[in-house]
Amino acid sequence: MRKNLKVLGAGVAAATALTLMSAPAAHAATKTLHAGESVRIRATASTSSAALGLVPKGAAAAVQFKDGAYVRYFGGAHNACGTRGNVKYNQWYKVTYKGITGYVASACMW
Repeated sequence: MRKNLKVLGAGVAAATALTLMSAPAAHAATKTLHAGESVRIRATASTSSAALGLVPKGAAAAVQFKDGAYVRYFGGAHNACGTRGNVKYNQWYKVTYKGITGYVASACMW
């Protein structure tokens, strides 16, 4: 009886390992963009959202990338980084900079 349990246990462990190895990656791919000017990282894609941190001008941040393009999120309108005046731009990137993940105005990242 004891031998049967060991064999069963090894089989379950091997099947679990195989399942974990063949599972798709949980994280989206990223590519690097640089801040055109200092920009706040927001908790959501809105200027009224809490600021979590800052990407300084020229600093590199990881931006979500899928199917050959940077992933854009539509959120609150902003007049930032070249969208001055009456232009209301509402596209954002989800970025990670120095361990902080949040949203920045897409017009600010080059």
